[in-house]
Amino acid sequence: MNAPLVDFYMFAFNQKYSCNIHVWFHIENSQNAVRSTSLVNNATSFRFKSTDTSKESKAKILAPPMVYISGEEMTHYATKLLIEQWIEPHFDTSQWESYDLSCKSRDDTDDQVLSDAVEAGKRIGAIFKEPTITPSAIQVQEMGLKKAWGSPNGAMRRGWNGITISRDTIHIDGIELGYKNQVLFERHAVGGEYGAGWNEVGQGTLLTTYIPKDGGAPFVVDKRDLTDNHNVCVVYHNPYDNVRELAHLFFKRCLEHKVTPYIVTKKTVFKWQEGFWATMKKVFDESYKEDFLKAGVQFHL
Repeated sequence: MNAPLVDFYMFAFNQKYSCNIHVWFHIENSQNAVRSTSLVNNATSFRFKSTDTSKESKAKILAPPMVYISGEEMTHYATKLLIEQWIEPHFDTSQWESYDLSCKSRDDTDDQVLSDAVEAGKRIGAIFKEPTITPSAIQVQEMGLKKAWGSPNGAMRRGWNGITISRDTIHIDGIELGYKNQVLFERHAVGGEYGAGWNEVGQGTLLTTYIPKDGGAPFVVDKRDLTDNHNVCVVYHNPYDNVRELAHLFFKRCLEHKVTPYIVTKKTVFKWQEGFWATMKKVFDESYKEDFLKAGVQFHL
């Protein structure tokens, strides 16, 4: 009897710049373990193969250390079945560290479990995360929570310096899509509204003041008079330091897969996005333009 084929998805990141990297466990019809190297950040992926599913099977393969973050709803149920039926019979997962990020667990621990999961991710460098719920005001009442806990994904990206979220199309042999070429997506994943400070206020004046760390003179970034009786004020920032690393990751992947890169901003309206676009273009012109031309890959920057 052949063992089932399983693709088990994880995240991995290096110590300085984290990004989503595919690391897979395969269970298929072979007795050998195959090790291969990812083309992103020199990460390593492992393909473990096993055929014997009888009661007299050989010793389980020791899975490498990993942080397992469980969530809730249907994906939690489906992943639980996958782990119990397809992973645990073949792999020794004793080196995994598990953290429950369900709303109830976060509420019961006053979100200490999220902090613990982020610290474990920093230490181990390989994470599997199920989908989680960021509770709305209605869900706070339905679940009897103390408060509307913030996005765990935002906290993780801040904690791991996650410069990008990768969302790529999946192509399976025998299944025809509306397009044949792979589509790669990279999104700047730190700063912005995920880490925003906010409050509901009435009429008055809102000042956003910058105080330099080097002791320079403070200055007002923005001043606005609020004339409505009911307002919500939102303040956030977008870091530019890691945009160069994001650019290198993005253009390397596009070149590897021979995909036309597009830098999408709304800089005509949001003038502060001009710096993001300018940095991406500078990296492309300095480090990748000639390679794209030699490879015959189109670009529109």
